[in-house]
Amino acid sequence: MRIYVLGAGSIGSLFGALLSEAGEDVTLIGRSEHMREINERGLKIVGIKEFTTYPKALTEMPPEPPDLLILSTKSHSTPYALECAKKSIGPNTWILSIQNGLGNEEEALKYSENVLGGITTNGAVLEKWGVVRWVGEGITIVGQYPKGREIFADEVVKIFNKAGLKTKLSENIVGWKWVKAIVNSAINPIGAILGIKNGKILEEEYLLELAKRVVKEGCHVATQLGIEFEKHPIEFLIETLENTQENYNSMLQDIKRRKKTEVDFINGKIVEYGREIGIETPLNFALWSLVKAKENPQIK
Repeated sequence: MRIYVLGAGSIGSLFGALLSEAGEDVTLIGRSEHMREINERGLKIVGIKEFTTYPKALTEMPPEPPDLLILSTKSHSTPYALECAKKSIGPNTWILSIQNGLGNEEEALKYSENVLGGITTNGAVLEKWGVVRWVGEGITIVGQYPKGREIFADEVVKIFNKAGLKTKLSENIVGWKWVKAIVNSAINPIGAILGIKNGKILEEEYLLELAKRVVKEGCHVATQLGIEFEKHPIEFLIETLENTQENYNSMLQDIKRRKKTEVDFINGKIVEYGREIGIETPLNFALWSLVKAKENPQIK
């Protein structure tokens, strides 16, 4: 399968490396420094599994349409990334978002009817250009967006599992996207504000109770919007914390690098949807506001 990974940072590079090592035709599209290192020395994965692979690495989308375009950019970059990629999106190209937050698939649907949603609880860190540490082995869930079953999704699940990415198929991927966003709305801001690993939330009773209350607040909004869950977000919260105890979440990594976070598309979206249906979301608003303040370079 011809696969392009658009936004090959930590998670995108991990997916691309595993798929490349499994024999798929993979092209990574990402930052020039990272792509240059991969072209010169290969892409090195360390941590849970250690190997070096040699996918094609570019800074712009190739003109030939792929079978699968994996979106792994930050959510705030999705509109720009898709606009840059539109000439390479063919009639048979499927777009799969494995991004955090809500709204990415809706952006993709502006460019193609062939859209898959995905979530992943794998944890990865870009240690340096060309080197990605796989710090948490999680589950990936893929399905036709927003609901339904498409044969191409089955093929993606098979390919991912063959590559060593534990992947399941869902016919209600919009529900899973909300589950992931709700869980991220608790874990990511708490970790980012306090500068702690995910496991610390599990260990500290006050933080765990706060996380559960944030999750319940997001659940209230989702259920009022008619979202159905295949797994309750509280259960998914505990599983995620247990499986990624050594992980510094992506929002914290962004704060450390003085980069813009995805909080607008996680807590911010929950606040936005809550306002639209008349539901107050004070915990999400508080966490959203604190992370936005942390994004300010003048605040240490």
